[in-house]
Amino acid sequence: MREWFVITEHRSENISSLLRWFFLVLCIPIFYYPPISNVLNYETDTFPLLLAIGILYMTSTQIVLHKCHEKSVYYRFFTRGGIVFDYIAYAWLMQLSGGAESPFVSVGYLIVIHAALYWRLKGAFLLGAAIFSTLMFFFITESGYQDTMASFEFFMKSCFLWLIALYGGIIASKERQHYLEKNMYQLQSEQDYLTGLLNHRKFQEDVLEKTKQNKPFTLVLCDIDRFKNFNDQHGHLIGDEVLKLVGSTFKRYISLKDGEAYRYGGEEFAWILHTASKHEVKKMIESINSHLKRFPYTIGNEPLPVTLSYGIAIYKTGEKPAEMIQRADMLLYEAKSSGRNTLKLDTIKMEENQLMM
Repeated sequence: MREWFVITEHRSENISSLLRWFFLVLCIPIFYYPPISNVLNYETDTFPLLLAIGILYMTSTQIVLHKCHEKSVYYRFFTRGGIVFDYIAYAWLMQLSGGAESPFVSVGYLIVIHAALYWRLKGAFLLGAAIFSTLMFFFITESGYQDTMASFEFFMKSCFLWLIALYGGIIASKERQHYLEKNMYQLQSEQDYLTGLLNHRKFQEDVLEKTKQNKPFTLVLCDIDRFKNFNDQHGHLIGDEVLKLVGSTFKRYISLKDGEAYRYGGEEFAWILHTASKHEVKKMIESINSHLKRFPYTIGNEPLPVTLSYGIAIYKTGEKPAEMIQRADMLLYEAKSSGRNTLKLDTIKMEENQLMM
């Protein structure tokens, strides 16, 4: 239950997106519903343009939030750009609805908090300064400073804005720091220190989770061929470097949308791929082997060829994690026994493919 109160970037963006839609819907009757718009008498000349831009941007953001990964370029562009959009829309709306006397002045406080979630205290003060400058511009151009009561109200609004920036920035910074520290500790418990891949414990958890979903996926166990020779001939430090090379290659070619790579133990690795297509799996293996051939580990000018053998098991409905892992392990053993640098697929008719390096 406590997790619901942890402010993550994705969760804050979903909240911000919903708030944008709320204010958009709220503005329509204010500007176009006669019983309200006739009384308020706000400018409507450019509101249709603001409305169209808002709908376009917000719809695009909604799609990105639900379809794109958090580390993708589109996701980062629309989420970071959302703060800029909010500020421009805010200043535009203020101009249409009464300037410094606009009922939407307090919306600026939400924008300041939104900025604090990304850039902490620095971001809160940056957006606070921008919004204060906007309010000051409208206040001066409307000659509000000539009225004592208007000046007092502007002073109080400004003080409250800066207090929100300060207090909101401090709270967001503290919460974000807590969240980052928690993620760091979790990552340390799930990550292999040498290769940077996920570790055996995380692999077991993920296999269990995937089988519970009862959806097709592929499990690959792979092993560096004749790894003992690297250690015996060149020392364990070189062996570690070879492990790092293989791990970095896996991270290069296995993206989050494809699946995850794990260090299973020693020189053995595992993949959990979201696809059940043998063609896609074989294509990925060929890409990885080709990369290792083109960029082998070298000592001086001497290349040390690195090849792998693979056992590939595709999930069968109702299969238990241990059964699937055992199938993949047996296929890997067959691949090693067949001369290495080989993959074995668990098709009905066992299929063997020699990978020419």
